[in-house]
Amino acid sequence: MKKILIFLLMIAALSAFVYAGGKQEPAEVVEEAVEEVQEEMVEETAPGTGVPYSSPIDIGTKNFTEQFLVGNLMALLLEDRGYDVRLKTGMSSTVLREAMENGSLDLCMDYTGTQWLSYTGHEFQGESPEEMYEKTKLSDAERGLIWLDPIWCNNTYAIAVTREFSESNNVTNVSEFADYVREREGDVPFASDFEFYSRPDGILGLQMHYGFAFKPDKVTTVLPGLTFEYLAQGRSVAAMVFGTDAAVVKNDWVVLQDDKNFWPPYDLAPYVRKEVLDANPELEDVLNELVGAFPDDPAGARAEMTALNARVDVDLMEPEEAAEQWLKEKGLID
Repeated sequence: MKKILIFLLMIAALSAFVYAGGKQEPAEVVEEAVEEVQEEMVEETAPGTGVPYSSPIDIGTKNFTEQFLVGNLMALLLEDRGYDVRLKTGMSSTVLREAMENGSLDLCMDYTGTQWLSYTGHEFQGESPEEMYEKTKLSDAERGLIWLDPIWCNNTYAIAVTREFSESNNVTNVSEFADYVREREGDVPFASDFEFYSRPDGILGLQMHYGFAFKPDKVTTVLPGLTFEYLAQGRSVAAMVFGTDAAVVKNDWVVLQDDKNFWPPYDLAPYVRKEVLDANPELEDVLNELVGAFPDDPAGARAEMTALNARVDVDLMEPEEAAEQWLKEKGLID
């Protein structure tokens, strides 16, 4: 702001000099000053999404348990701290991301690997969780989307099988499962949700990475959460799950080790449009306080998130109720 004021005073003074009969050189100085200050202003001002902020803060979630929970965690905490918020739930990743970019949403929680592979089209090159987070943060800052502190829960995609299948067929990792599918020429029932079926880090990329292929009619695509039912009922040999899914613990399933490192880290963090954060700078501290209520170590954070998901998937609590209970237990709200 100070530079802009100095800039305007400079223009006024030099313009007066030119009008008073000065030579052409001062006008050229004015032009050069304009260019110099404009360049410095661009360098100092991080880009935004171009959509001005107006209350309420619109919070978005995807369409599965963990997302419903973290959306409610943010909404309830911010309401408790005096913010006017509006929660919009049940979106696909693509719709959520488009809404953040076009300003229809102001705030969400998302996964580092999803941003890096699906939203911005990068390839996974073995980055650690910390490296993936930093790359994600820098990449989105250029788009006016500011990532705050992460929850190191790494809710990665995974393939689950029953313990009986794992032990009977000596299948504990994805390479061994790929061998099993190849031996049966792809005739192995598999349950996937719609998004995993279409994403580059989903079923197609997994098959290419590990060198196997299901027969097309053996892959069933269902709504998020229903893959559990197919595996539990024996309608599929394997199913897509997430790393923090409570159903895995509840059913004592075996999550196959990604032994060839196909999936990148999927750590969870709030991110917010720059215009919203500029208008509400204290928002960062509140959301970082929420993140800080989870353990710092990845194993602890993953266990905490899995237990939180279990309140909905196992104990059958509503996401809002489970989120409120957890916030009270952590002393974040009364």
